Amino acid sequence: MAAPVAARAAAGERKRELATYWGYRLGEWIVNALPRRLVLAVAAAAGNVAFDLAGEKRDIVCENLSRPMGLAPEDPAVRRAARRAFRAYAKYLVDMMRMAEMSPADAERLVAIDNPEVLEEARKAGGTGALVCTVHVGGMDLIGPGLQNVGESLHVVADDTTYGRLYDHLAAIRRRHGMHLIGWRSLRGLFRALRNGENVVLFCDGGYRPGDVPVEFCGEATTFPAGPATLAARSGARMVPVTCRRTRDDRFVAAGMPLIAAEGSDPHAIQRATQQLADELSSVIRQDPGQWYMFRPVWPRTDADRAAARAALAAARAGEDWTAQPGS
Repeated sequence: MAAPVAARAAAGERKRELATYWGYRLGEWIVNALPRRLVLAVAAAAGNVAFDLAGEKRDIVCENLSRPMGLAPEDPAVRRAARRAFRAYAKYLVDMMRMAEMSPADAERLVAIDNPEVLEEARKAGGTGALVCTVHVGGMDLIGPGLQNVGESLHVVADDTTYGRLYDHLAAIRRRHGMHLIGWRSLRGLFRALRNGENVVLFCDGGYRPGDVPVEFCGEATTFPAGPATLAARSGARMVPVTCRRTRDDRFVAAGMPLIAAEGSDPHAIQRATQQLADELSSVIRQDPGQWYMFRPVWPRTDADRAAARAALAAARAGEDWTAQPGS
């Protein structure tokens, strides 16, 4: 009985994968067949509808945005920013789909890179490629085509374990724009890219997880992943906090912030470097909270987890072993 059940499950998964792939390709064709201004307006309207129907996801976005805004989640200003975040995400999806037919000239009109030289500074300082560290704000995928126009490329960590056909399609599109996907389990791929002087993108706003690095982020204790600072310590690479915000005319401006070095691989050095990263990225979000689309909780949601996060952060600040704290 087990074999037929497994076969039916696998067949169902293949059908879902195919449906997802062809649904995406149809949407991609429509988005590229129509003027960008029109499809962005439609996407904004869809974002408004999604906000109204989102339920718990809407509440999570409001909770997240309440921290950088310093207001209660139910405050009208927070809810307006959350509605903007849903619209921003819908517009981001449109621009991501339009990368399938984007030319270098299109990218030059659409994306401005304020200081691309910061990547070369990181390369010289660390003797490796840069660790481009960011959050889900604006249009990070659009950095790739913009950087390719100034001779830079990116390696992006991605989940390669599901939706294989769609993954391959998106990987091929990004490769044309100087963005190379690395499977999230391929640690060797990350080190190889850095050793070759190439840039690696890491997103840092995945949310609170016991055992990750304690930080204060937008005024409240949570955690950041240990990966960026650990990679920096082991490879010598410099971390470059980066933003890519959408402007009022639906273009993008990307910029790198001051380089961050991990001075060692011990827990204290990792926490210090990660806190620096959290400080820089909190300023990215505070600049325009309504462009931050994060649909998972970034801060702990229970009293027990909040207490654990604060205790680990207090231990780190006191020079104690934060990894020995309960929940770490």
